[in-house]
Amino acid sequence: MLERKVYSQLLDWKNREHKCLLLYGQRQIGKTFIVERFAEKEYEHFVEFNLARDAEARSVFVGDQGVDRILSRISVLYPETVFEPGKTLIFLDEIQDCDVAYASLKSFNEDGRFDVIASGSLMGVKNPRLKGQVENTNTLVPMGSVENLQMFGLDFEEYLWARKVSKQIIEEVKHCIREKVPLDAVILAKMNEYFREFMIVGGMPRVVSAFVNTGKFSSVKSELSDLRLECLRDINRYNKGVDIVKTTDCFESIPEHLAQSNKKFIYSRIDDGQSRQSADKYMGNLLWIKAAGYGNFCNNINAPVLPMIVNKDSFKVYLSDTGMLVNMYGDNCIKAIYSGELRYNLGAIAENAVAEALMKSGYKPRYFSENKGDKRMELDFVIENGDGIVVIEVKSGKDRTAPSIGKAARFYDIPTRIILSEGNISTSPEGIISMPLFAACFLREMEPVWDGPEL
Repeated sequence: MLERKVYSQLLDWKNREHKCLLLYGQRQIGKTFIVERFAEKEYEHFVEFNLARDAEARSVFVGDQGVDRILSRISVLYPETVFEPGKTLIFLDEIQDCDVAYASLKSFNEDGRFDVIASGSLMGVKNPRLKGQVENTNTLVPMGSVENLQMFGLDFEEYLWARKVSKQIIEEVKHCIREKVPLDAVILAKMNEYFREFMIVGGMPRVVSAFVNTGKFSSVKSELSDLRLECLRDINRYNKGVDIVKTTDCFESIPEHLAQSNKKFIYSRIDDGQSRQSADKYMGNLLWIKAAGYGNFCNNINAPVLPMIVNKDSFKVYLSDTGMLVNMYGDNCIKAIYSGELRYNLGAIAENAVAEALMKSGYKPRYFSENKGDKRMELDFVIENGDGIVVIEVKSGKDRTAPSIGKAARFYDIPTRIILSEGNISTSPEGIISMPLFAACFLREMEPVWDGPEL
């Protein structure tokens, strides 16, 4: 059984004054499993509906949305259901497939007798095949009645837990990152090995479980291939007509885009068309991938200064799970990552892994590219922490030469510059911090402590 950080967040929600909770994130990351486990441990009674599969459950929410009326319908359809105020958790799974159930959260919140968790995998996506069944386009979003909690696949720390790495060792790694002091050589080598594994396996729970149980990349390959097919089935289910093909083409093109030298997503690469015509043709389909949680978007910014101003026409798209990207590249990529073979271009994999780590840590990664004049530079990632701007350069090997990150401080106020590679932790005379790639997963450790009122 995999240990997940989100469990403690659910427990915190339960033990304080709260509203209904919407737990959202892409498919197959373990939302249903963690809520069922949470209910088993923390509640006496549990009521669960899958609104994607169960048409009868969807019908419960049609009509009068008073809580007593909804409970009455449930009791008729499911006589063994027990509702005890303060001791019952109601779980509405796949709520994106039932607008009226989503709207009912307002009534449950105002009623206050029962805890309610809803989960959604494709909250920004409509299922055209449900049109006219229970969907109501005039249904109001339950504004002010819902707390939102985003869930991801396993992050690197959770992966280390699954691999039975001592939490004391993990804390030592965090300490070294926080204090910017070198790691013990043995620990560094082993953590680099684990991170190479993590890039191949990814963070999808069933893939991690398969690898932990078998120790074989063949099981990883099989599970990821199945997940890829499930992703394509989602595209088929939640699109219609030619949009099925266009959305599939966008999804399948992401590895090719990341293999380019500048990694920028360019619509015309999909169909060898004209840039503007291709953008008009595919923009909605690419945004579907973003809404479904399969892609992490990283926009270019006008300058690495606060507040960051985003250029919406220039962006990169990383896959939300690096294991899926590796699976799409194939066996030679797996072999190169595992063996550290630098002749294979691993830049796309390393950048995707860092983008994934930043997203799962709660950052909004951006990048900066200037192609003209004295300010000509390419900064792989730009994030914001309590000190201000942090710029990050990603190296897939041990090379730590990074002209752009060295130049950046000449033109902009950048408190923190980081190079991520396979080497140990060090700081140059110019103040550039070098860290191993896996440190991207623990950059929150470097956040300054805020001494004002709680944010």
